[in-house]
Amino acid sequence: MVRCRISNSRLARGGCDRPAASRKILDTRLECLEQILRAFRDIADRDDIHQAADRLASVQEWIRNEAERAAADPIFIDLRVV
Repeated sequence: MVRCRISNSRLARGGCDRPAASRKILDTRLECLEQILRAFRDIADRDDIHQAADRLASVQEWIRNEAERAAADPIFIDLRVV
């Protein structure tokens, strides 16, 4: 059972989000930005810092994956830091 506090603003949005165990892998830049905005909302509402941390962990993972892809892309060879 997932438990979380639900503020009035969160209740209007539909209550608790998914539990951390079912964190979705972010595929696109848009999904990444959406998670950043949702984390900001979680922090601003002060009702679920754990959910915000989970969202930001997903963002961090997406950034790490994108950096690895960019490093492997030959078009960026001149921009690599040695």
